Amino acid sequence: MRLLHLIYTVCTGLLLSGNVSALQSPAYLLSKKQWEVGLFQPLKFGFSDRINFSTHPVLFFVMPNISIKAVHRNSKVFSSAARYDIYYPTKLLKTLQAGSEVGGETASLIAPGFKIPHMIGFSGDYIVAKPYKIGVFSMYAGVNVGLVFGNLDSRTSIDLPLVYHRLGVFHNRYGVDMGFDFFKQVTKALSFNFDIDLKFLPGLPGSYSFENKLLLFLENAKRTRLSVGYKYVYGEFPHGTQGRLLPYLPILESWVPIIDIQWAGKRGKYKN
Repeated sequence: MRLLHLIYTVCTGLLLSGNVSALQSPAYLLSKKQWEVGLFQPLKFGFSDRINFSTHPVLFFVMPNISIKAVHRNSKVFSSAARYDIYYPTKLLKTLQAGSEVGGETASLIAPGFKIPHMIGFSGDYIVAKPYKIGVFSMYAGVNVGLVFGNLDSRTSIDLPLVYHRLGVFHNRYGVDMGFDFFKQVTKALSFNFDIDLKFLPGLPGSYSFENKLLLFLENAKRTRLSVGYKYVYGEFPHGTQGRLLPYLPILESWVPIIDIQWAGKRGKYKN
């Protein structure tokens, strides 16, 4: 059972890496030719002052993915942007289905024997951000679409926090998400980000998820950034409602803080 929790911890950490960011708001972009990457963060690149690309260099080998963010308006009054994601989870799910063999027994998150078809996921979000004296507030809303090329058995779902309400779109074919962020620059080196996210899978057993994250950022002049915080998830699942503080470390059988280190190609100044 501990092995299953370990696999779950690693997979969710990679799947959700794109949700952890030190940008002032999801609506702001890196400047042209800026880049940043972290231990658990995607590689982000400023193609121009109006378009950014990102992908997770590690996760890409088991789940090809790419995200495009395009700014619509960028002013001192407010900023807006659109974010589009595409990913192919089939190989990752097959890996989770294969599991690992320990003591002659195979532990996996998906029962063997089920065929995992080819699947492609799309998502699109519209983001609006507005700066105030106390910090930067942003809101977003969007839709998720899951295309399945074949038959996907409902028993292949992974009924665990974070994963279920992201991959459930392939069983439901569509989902809706929304949320808000608050970013505050406390000092030149210290800042924090607080966000709330809601995800809905209409018609599925386990139709909603509430997520809350708080991250503290410490940045120095050497273009490195340390982040630490937590992620809390409360949602409805096929087996009932459940809340959990993440990440969960199976060796200690307890929660541990999110800790990440990021590197940037330029000094961390973002257009706003």
